[in-house]
Parts: sequence; structure tokens; C-alpha cells
Amino acid sequence: MLALITGASSGIGKELAIQLANKNYDLILIARRLDRLKEIKNSLSNVSVTIKQVDLTNNNQLNDLLKYLENKSIDLFINNAGYGIVNESITTPVENELNMIDLNIVSLHRLTKFALNSMKKGKIVNISSLAAFLPSPKIASYAATKSYVYYYSEAINYELKKSKKDLSVLTVAPGPVKTEFNDVAQANQKLKGMNVKTCVKIIIKGIDKNKSLIIPGFKMKIIYHLLKFIPKKLILNMSYRIQSKK
Repeated sequence: MLALITGASSGIGKELAIQLANKNYDLILIARRLDRLKEIKNSLSNVSVTIKQVDLTNNNQLNDLLKYLENKSIDLFINNAGYGIVNESITTPVENELNMIDLNIVSLHRLTKFALNSMKKGKIVNISSLAAFLPSPKIASYAATKSYVYYYSEAINYELKKSKKDLSVLTVAPGPVKTEFNDVAQANQKLKGMNVKTCVKIIIKGIDKNKSLIIPGFKMKIIYHLLKFIPKKLILNMSYRIQSKK
């Protein structure tokens, strides 16, 4: 079995690599930080690990990666790379937002399309966020990118079911997790995040069960269902208060 993971140098991506290696998956790990990838590879001696230093927002580098992957038989394709920006949109430089959109949406879209056309069977897993389900002041652009990931993935998964293909597109929507996310977003997270090992254990369990939507954590599942009934005006106010604590 072969699994590919983007954004594999830290956080959820790194932990996915560790736990999938424990399940005897060979790995293709992709990230920008080569030194981190080398450390992970050296720590996983029980499986075959290929590392690729790639900036997924760089068109040439992404094209080279897709060419390299053309003849690979991948069973599990995980689009995990992404980051967020915590700030009022009016004061955030547009270049920062567009770079985030390139990574969170454009590269994920291209990689998903590649996987759909190259994998005869298996699972594509796209990492979204609980923020996908509500308009989120102060992380407006980030939440919007994750909404794209969720709705795009859900729709494609339904198409695959209708066509009876042995291929699934699963969506993961975690809440706060203890990773480097807040450092990259330049946010001071006040809310307690889930332990990354616990989060990934739940993700892998959901993948094994072929769940179309995986929400790690009982509290996050409750919030997801409550959001369907709470008026949008109240959601906006609650979200603004939460994000203002960062």
C-alpha cells in the first residue's frame, strides 16, 4: 500500500505519516522544508519513504511533481498542505490572501484532479476545517478556502458513488488542533486544541470506514450539527468573538 501526503513536514501531515507507517504504508511525503522531511524519513525505518521538496504554489514545481507521480500506484492520496491568516480582511495584504488561495484551493484542486484521473481505486482525502461550515470574521479568506475544499470534495465523492467507481473523495474537517497552524497564522490560540495524535487516529479510523465527512472529536461534531440551527447573525457574532481571542 502506498500513501501520498502533502504538507507532511509537521502537524497533521507528519503525524499521518507516522501512523500510516505503523500500518505498513509506504510513503511519498511532500513539503517545502527538506530538513524536516529528512528527519521524518530517518525515523521511519520500517517502510519505504520517498521525500519531495515542493512548493505547491510554484507552477513549475507542481508540474514536475505531477510528472513524477504519473507512474506511481497510489492507494491513499492525502491533500493536507494549507495554512490560515488571522486578521481583518481589510488590513491583510491581498498578496498574502492570494498565496493562501493558491495553496489551499488551486494546488489542492490540481492534485485532486490528477488523483481522480490516475487512480483506478483507492481514496483521496482532502483536509478542510470546521471553519468551512460558517462565515468566520477575522479568518474570512481561510474559512472560504476550506468551504471550497469541503463542497468540492463532497460533490465529487457523490459523482463517484453514482458512477460506481472504486474511488472515494473523503473530507476531513478538524476543529482546533495543537500544531504549528497558529504560528504560521500569527495567532495566539486561546481555545484548547485537540492533541494531534488523537486527531490523526480518528482521521485514519474514518478513512478505514470510508466516511465521506470525518470530524475529529465529539465536541466538534456537536458544534457541526448545532450550526445547522443557529441563526447566521448569531454565528457571525460568536465567530468574531472566538477569533478575536487569538
